[in-house]
Order: sequence, then C-alpha cells, then structure tokens
Amino acid sequence: MEAKHVITIAREFGSGGREIGIKLAERLGIPFYDKELLRLASEQGGLNEEFMAANEEKAPVLSAASFGRRTLNAFYQPSLSDTIFLEQSKIIRRLAEQGPCVIVGRAADYVLRDMGSIDVLISASMPYKIARKHAVAPEKADYTDEQMEKYIKDIDKQRQKYYEHYTGRRWGMVGNYHLCIWADSVGSDGAVECIIKFMELQQQFEASQEK
Repeated sequence: MEAKHVITIAREFGSGGREIGIKLAERLGIPFYDKELLRLASEQGGLNEEFMAANEEKAPVLSAASFGRRTLNAFYQPSLSDTIFLEQSKIIRRLAEQGPCVIVGRAADYVLRDMGSIDVLISASMPYKIARKHAVAPEKADYTDEQMEKYIKDIDKQRQKYYEHYTGRRWGMVGNYHLCIWADSVGSDGAVECIIKFMELQQQFEASQEK
C-alpha cells in the first residue's frame, strides 16, 4: 500500500518498537528514523553526536516546573536536554514535511500533533520484555531476570519523565495514540500487519467521507 502519513512509534523498553518500526518502513518503502535523528540534530545544532546520544530522551534534572513564573523569567536557562529536544523536534517536523516516514520515540507523536501523523504505542508484559532483551542484548548476557527487569523499569522511568516533561501529557495514555498494540499477542511481524491494516482502513474511511 502507499503510505500517506508519517507513522510515529512510542514504545515501552523491550517491547520491540524499534524492530517493528524498521520492518514497517521496509514494507512501506519509506524512510526510518531513530538513531539517525541524533546525527541530523548534531549536524544542525552543532552538538557532539556521542554526547547527545548519552543525554537524549532524558528530562533535565532541574526543570522549568521547579521555579515560580517570576523566578523562571529571570533565571531559568535551557538545559542540554532542552537543546537536544528542540533540535530533534525541528528535524522531526522537517522530515514530516518531506513526506511519509517512520519515526521511533523522541515524543514524535506530540511534536507532530498538528501534522496528521499516525501515532502508535507498542506495549508488552514484563516477561515478554525480559525474554526479548535477553535475546537481543548480548551486552547484558550476564543479567539475571531480576536485574533485567530493573534495567527495563529504569529505562521506562527515564522515558516517562522525558515525555511528560516536554509534552505535559501522561506517558503511555491510550488517548494519545491512534493504535495501541500488545506485542505479546502478535509479535513484531504481527504488529507490522496490524499497523498496515489500520492504515488501509483509515484510508478507506477517509475516502468514504469525501464522497
């Protein structure tokens, strides 16, 4: 099918969101963006890419919400996290203007909220996420299930703080997305099929409304 929209994929850590995004982009024949956003934002903003990678999708330790309005106006300066978020947001919007693509993470659903994106959330049970991370993360080969669960929870907590800080929305709320997929039930290939079917039905519905 022909892709007519940008697809954003929010994901719980270990649910397979990146893999799903790659497979979806390949099926649709459109660009895929995840880590590539770091390189593009680095080139545009003049920041070191490795340094950005170590600090992206992290909310600042001290945020604007920590200040009163008057104090904020006088003293608050954008943090490194703020700068990374702003640069990546510019890139995300520019890419969306160029045409359909798949974008993973970076609060892209919020960044593109006025640009007609299709926003997808990938979730999974903790046992599924633990098993998957054991399979795809050789650098964590010595982790027990308990250690892996803590690792997953820590990353998701970090993503939650980032998303909520920059969007004012609750992370993982189904109302923020057009489609929510439970990876345990369909796996990565099934998730791709679900998204494509949703897009087909959406296009059919949109066509029927134009008649």
